[in-house]
Amino acid sequence: MRLLGQVRVGRIVYSRYALPTIRPVNHMVDGESLIVHVPRGATLAVDRQVVAYEADAIDERTRRGWCVIVTGTAEPLTDPAEIDRYRTLLGAWLPGPRDQMVRIEPDIITGVEYVDPEPS
Repeated sequence: MRLLGQVRVGRIVYSRYALPTIRPVNHMVDGESLIVHVPRGATLAVDRQVVAYEADAIDERTRRGWCVIVTGTAEPLTDPAEIDRYRTLLGAWLPGPRDQMVRIEPDIITGVEYVDPEPS
């Protein structure tokens, strides 16, 4: 979760018509939860849907970096004050209205660190 707090954009993976769908989204870490702005066109039905979330930071020159994947349950935020607070904290990193916010409660957190790539 500490690494996820270092970046602001990742990809949410969810089920749409029983098929996996991936969308780039803004996020922030709040304690043990991940708060995600889901664009209106994402059509994420967030009634406690299990989702995956991936974010990374990889330097193309050195080929070093990391990737973190969170799997957990997404629930919509419904409290207007809470939504306004997160809108302010998230800022506008990706275009579009920020009218749908979800909280992902992690069940599984995995990752990989890329440190010493083999020579070409």
